[in-house]
Amino acid sequence: MLVLPENSEIKFSAGQYLNVVLPDKLCPFSIASPPELKGKIELHIKPTPDSDDSVQIEQLLDEAVSLEIEVPKGDCFLDSPPDGTLILMAASTGITQMKSIIEHLLVSNFSNPTYLYWGVVQDKDLYLSDLCTSWEKKNENFHFIPVVSEPETSPDWKGRTGLVPDAVLADFPNLIDVSVIVGGSPGMVYASLDRFVAKGMPEENMFSDVFSYAPRA
Repeated sequence: MLVLPENSEIKFSAGQYLNVVLPDKLCPFSIASPPELKGKIELHIKPTPDSDDSVQIEQLLDEAVSLEIEVPKGDCFLDSPPDGTLILMAASTGITQMKSIIEHLLVSNFSNPTYLYWGVVQDKDLYLSDLCTSWEKKNENFHFIPVVSEPETSPDWKGRTGLVPDAVLADFPNLIDVSVIVGGSPGMVYASLDRFVAKGMPEENMFSDVFSYAPRA
């Protein structure tokens, strides 16, 4: 949790990210908190073994009195509930972007159907599962669908399995009137885009930061 300077004028929209400024590079992190949380910004940072960036970030968080950040960043965000059905599709730590969006929507007491599909490798990666389930209790229009891609690693898992885009397509054979926000790798995002367009989704109805930082030729 980053505490912002007193009287800070920092503003961002739900779904945007920030850069942590290191001596020789910028490290992007999705903002996990909604814009309504004043004076603080929540980040979720997953340690990555054998990653120099991860070691440097962890050391900075442990030792630094303050951090320099660039904020806001990103073109994929949500200021108000969209018309029609909204699908939020997150792979792994892409859930942090969706957390900001959902908690922002809950403040507005949204009335349109909203589905969160969270794809992980094994069930222990669902570290926000209890929070996601609590959102279902707060708004009857919200639905949480966790998906485990390697169920052989999760012998006690009883839920959905496979790839998260497959789960979406199994539930939505027609995507004509659906808006989709995706957080994941470029490969996952573009593969999902192609498959969803084939099922009737207008290409302009899918949103992801991938389209900005890794545009497809």
